[in-house]
Amino acid sequence: MTEVHLAIYDLSMGMARNLSAQFLGPQHAIDIIPHTALIVYGKEYFFGRGIEWCTPQEFRATRGIHPIEVKLLGRTQKTQREFEEWCLEQGRNGTFGVESYDLLSRNCNNFSHEAAIHGLRLPNGIPQWILDVPSKFLSSPMGMMMRPILEGMQLSNNAPTNLPHGGVVRSHPVQHTPVLTENASAVNPWANIPATSTTKAESKKKAVVEGTPILDKQTGPLLSTETGVVPACIAKLVAKQDDLPHSLAETREEDKTSQLLAKLADPQAPWSQSELQIVHQHLQSFVKNGIHLSFALMLLRLAVLKHPSCETPNREQCTSTRLVAELLLNDDNKLSLSNQCMAFCVLSNAIGSNNEVPTWTRNENGRGESDFFLQVIDQALRCCDPTVMGSSSSGHVSLRQSAAAFLYNVARKLAEGKSEGDRESDGLSEATMSILIGCIENIGEEKDVTTLKRRFLCLGQLLKSPSFGKAAASLAGDLGLVDDGFCISTTNEEVNYLAKEVASLLTICKNDT
Repeated sequence: MTEVHLAIYDLSMGMARNLSAQFLGPQHAIDIIPHTALIVYGKEYFFGRGIEWCTPQEFRATRGIHPIEVKLLGRTQKTQREFEEWCLEQGRNGTFGVESYDLLSRNCNNFSHEAAIHGLRLPNGIPQWILDVPSKFLSSPMGMMMRPILEGMQLSNNAPTNLPHGGVVRSHPVQHTPVLTENASAVNPWANIPATSTTKAESKKKAVVEGTPILDKQTGPLLSTETGVVPACIAKLVAKQDDLPHSLAETREEDKTSQLLAKLADPQAPWSQSELQIVHQHLQSFVKNGIHLSFALMLLRLAVLKHPSCETPNREQCTSTRLVAELLLNDDNKLSLSNQCMAFCVLSNAIGSNNEVPTWTRNENGRGESDFFLQVIDQALRCCDPTVMGSSSSGHVSLRQSAAAFLYNVARKLAEGKSEGDRESDGLSEATMSILIGCIENIGEEKDVTTLKRRFLCLGQLLKSPSFGKAAASLAGDLGLVDDGFCISTTNEEVNYLAKEVASLLTICKNDT
């Protein structure tokens, strides 16, 4: 008899426990977003893009995720051949075939349950609470609102299986091409990012590549633009207290505010100066008193992307973003990791948008960065430190991702010369030097692929700047920051090529000086 184990993963990497009660309500809160697989015959069997299998080591290495629990389900008398023939039949009859995957009703957990009971003939399947997670989520107001969005993420339900269509069952290592989606990851902390590891000896190899195609491809800002949470945020921030008497004027004011906040979900909607003023002032009140802060920050990150139809600078936006920056700098606030993460999303959007850069980023004479802005940059660099206690937790990883996105957008503006005012010389500004040194420091300790990518993109923006790129490379060389190359621990191809491109820029610039 062969032992059968159930591997339970948390796709949210801990964030569900921290955030679900806040967004779904206590009665609908979920501890994890579960993915399950069956481990038997030395293989890990799972359902996603069809029925797939590989060794447990291959699965975890290619996806950068590890089970939170592996539990014994029982022992089976079925042979590997018999079980894989059952899997083949499920693919052929469409039960778990190439077009049958459904994120909410026929997913990996349903497969694990059916495979355990019917494929391996165990007396019990997987725990019922895992099977109940989708219905628990969908029964919440936000779940009902988000269902169309989630169903739209399924890539037409086309899930090719690695089971052959012939009569012989063969197992294949599953190959996946890593894909990094920048705009979504800044706002979606539950994204599952593929990540793998390699030896330090391999990562220390220096390589000069021709051109910088990956750096050249990422020229735009990193923006957090997801709008599916807008209705839920409005429900929290414009709550009618029906048990209290409301005047007609108050009711009209609440309706107007709700309509304007709902307008944030439309990226094409025109805005007047007065409309944006109402939105910002309403959200500022929550930032100041800390009530429903997460919801206010989620809407504020969208509000800072809006531009009034007139040419008058949006002073309320400067006020809002200044308040958010002060939250990050005030140790007494004791912001949660999720609120710090969302605060950086607000600032990142404000810096990366087409709007005028907030006035508080510059000195009063408009020349050079303000001390306050430099403090915010330093705070972002501290939040990017992968060596702090608890850095491997999902909350810290999400924070590093958001802080790195903010630093990238700042570096992009610096490289374009749009945030410092007129330079007195061609030397490096203090902000440029801080980001350059900070993004290189401890980069070899970073394990998260998304954060690594953003740090390298940061460096690429600075080193490719036509006005100070060579000076930045010279500084890095003089300080000996990368004498041994970038000793990163990942086999993600895109990140490794980014590292090579940045190293090449440093080499080329050093040779030219």
